[in-house]
Amino acid sequence: MATPTPWLCIADEMVLTHHTFDSGKYLNAPRYEMEREISLISGRLSVEEASRYRRRLVTVKDLQMADVRHTSAGRLREEGFAVVRTPTRVTRGCGSVGEHVSVIWPDHDPIVHQGIPWPPEVTKSFTECFNGYDQNRR
Repeated sequence: MATPTPWLCIADEMVLTHHTFDSGKYLNAPRYEMEREISLISGRLSVEEASRYRRRLVTVKDLQMADVRHTSAGRLREEGFAVVRTPTRVTRGCGSVGEHVSVIWPDHDPIVHQGIPWPPEVTKSFTECFNGYDQNRR
């Protein structure tokens, strides 16, 4: 069942997984011509789990090149992003592990307005939300 405010289904403490098949090179802002958000997966997924979420058939080479990083919905919201539940055809219920989540900027009325391209400071803020970021570089 759809909810009129899907982002409310994602608790601040929900861990989110950002996956890449390109060895540590993550999409840190939407590509203007291609999307209006960054896609994450709800839950703390491993490289293999996230790879299989994105592709049914995953090769050994895919897994060797793949990587994940994690953040929380609350951390992204602290930086002014909307974290919106955007389930795909594979859905397990409101706020479940393994559901598609969209990160949108700015956080005000994300269904109606998505600010793209992201300014450099917004991209930097997004990147700093994830584990593995050297906090001393701020």
